[in-house]
Amino acid sequence: MKSFKQLALAAAVLSASFMAQAELKSMDDASMSAVTGQAGISIAGDFSGTVGNVAYIDDGNKLNLSGISMTGFAIADANPLTVDVIDDGGVQKLQIGLPAMTGTVTVANINIGGNYAGGTLTGGTSIGGLAISDINMGGSAIRVWGH
Repeated sequence: MKSFKQLALAAAVLSASFMAQAELKSMDDASMSAVTGQAGISIAGDFSGTVGNVAYIDDGNKLNLSGISMTGFAIADANPLTVDVIDDGGVQKLQIGLPAMTGTVTVANINIGGNYAGGTLTGGTSIGGLAISDINMGGSAIRVWGH
């Protein structure tokens, strides 16, 4: 009885491997060269961030930007950031395509003078703030490759 079970198990294992290959068909080189994989990946989302402080110090003169925020940068599902592999003159490169996305960078405080301590410039005379709107990098492409 034990030999029969082992024989049945061996037959099942062997037949499973034959059934798994039953639908495989050989391809010639021309057919294989036309086969491609996935075209790339797409990335969408909402992006925002902050920078605590930017200080510029030159010969005792000081400029401090604080309360920096980036808001409203969104990449829609309908127009995503794309990542593809391209052939650029025989060199395979990773290309990152930036879609149209607009947003705003705001600097809440710009101060001149003040004290620099612990990596932060504080105090000084305020000359107001700054807002940069409708920043759009759509159509830009970044290419990455080894050398």
